[in-house]
Amino acid sequence: MDKIKSQMSGGAKLGLAGAVVAAIAASACCVGPLVLMLLGISGAWIGNLTALTPYQPIFMTVALGLLGLAFYKVYGGKKEESCAPGSACSNPKMGRLNKIVLWIFAALVLGLLVFPYAVPYVFAETAEAQPQAKQVTLDVENMTCYTCAIPVRKSLEKVDGVVSAKVTMRPPQAVVIYDPARVTTEDLTRATTNAGYPSKVKGEEAQK
Repeated sequence: MDKIKSQMSGGAKLGLAGAVVAAIAASACCVGPLVLMLLGISGAWIGNLTALTPYQPIFMTVALGLLGLAFYKVYGGKKEESCAPGSACSNPKMGRLNKIVLWIFAALVLGLLVFPYAVPYVFAETAEAQPQAKQVTLDVENMTCYTCAIPVRKSLEKVDGVVSAKVTMRPPQAVVIYDPARVTTEDLTRATTNAGYPSKVKGEEAQK
């Protein structure tokens, strides 16, 4: 791998590295909480990652721009003038390897950028009522993208006594079906808060 990288131009390396970093930053507000949840890490501080949401379009633009720069350096430019005969960069095999590396990194960058928008289709959920169960709606804070619904739902489903949980982005709510003999609404709001998404029982339901 080091040999392959050494044959890339400085511009191509910079473009790839910058694109990956920008893509990670663009998806941190959405993918970050999910990754932390899968690693078993919890805490209200996770909600701070949503502060990056307003900058997401900027990071996405930078990532795509730098990725375009890398493609230009590998596929475009005046290679005949800058590549001396007999040098490594004039080797067709090295050129193919460089392109393979480029496409691998491109897939990684595009995957990070697209993942938050694919979440609603990949992680669909349904809520089914049971005879002895009750239903409550929670207003959830810090939900800035569809990926946020996953850690919220998972945190609720881990609570003993929860039958099912359906989380929506618009409005940012969680509809939870639970067994009142085993769990309380305070347990539910505590679970989402520990996942980084503070919640409270919807106004009219809290007054019942």
